[in-house]
Amino acid sequence: MGTTDWSHWGWLGDHLALDFANTVRVEDGRRVDLLNAPADLHRWLSVEPAPLPMVEAVSPTELADFRVVRDAALAVLHAAAAENTLPPGPVGVINDRVRHTGITRLLGSAPGAAVHEAADPATGVVAVVGVCAAAVVDLVAREDLANLAVCHAPGCGQFFHRGRPNQRWCSPGCGNRARVDRHRHRHHPPETALDRTRTPGPRSAGQGTSGG
Repeated sequence: MGTTDWSHWGWLGDHLALDFANTVRVEDGRRVDLLNAPADLHRWLSVEPAPLPMVEAVSPTELADFRVVRDAALAVLHAAAAENTLPPGPVGVINDRVRHTGITRLLGSAPGAAVHEAADPATGVVAVVGVCAAAVVDLVAREDLANLAVCHAPGCGQFFHRGRPNQRWCSPGCGNRARVDRHRHRHHPPETALDRTRTPGPRSAGQGTSGG
């Protein structure tokens, strides 16, 4: 799908459903969308390692459609990771898209791997969205989701599969950021409203002027 450039999407390569959902991250408590223009989606498609239908160009309408289904995947995966009931609205969006594109699940080249194909006439971004929606079904319908987690390190908020039961961060980089952030808050607690309204006392205002 084009020249591979991992500089911005170096975390790709997990289950397609997670790569799909992880086009959103959390920074300073705010949701940050990594797909803000058609070129962003085209770049993601060019480096996503999972087999996907060919896309020559992406329109603003197709980007908006991709994000609608992606947001439904986010809601479903957050519920699954928290072991909650899946939200019916987003579930309906995912299922409708799989039906609409006529996705077929086929055997891949290795045990445990599957390939999703969209039936004609689904092509381009429409077919890609259908394949991604089917990947969400494939992941969430598994019997064991115990390893599905969300990384709460600063600047992340993305899904990952735990490599060990006590793994908290999706990568060593996120673990380092989390430890730095904890250290910073421990030694430099955030300023409160009371701190900002305090006025310096006589000693603070005139240090070094004491008489002798």
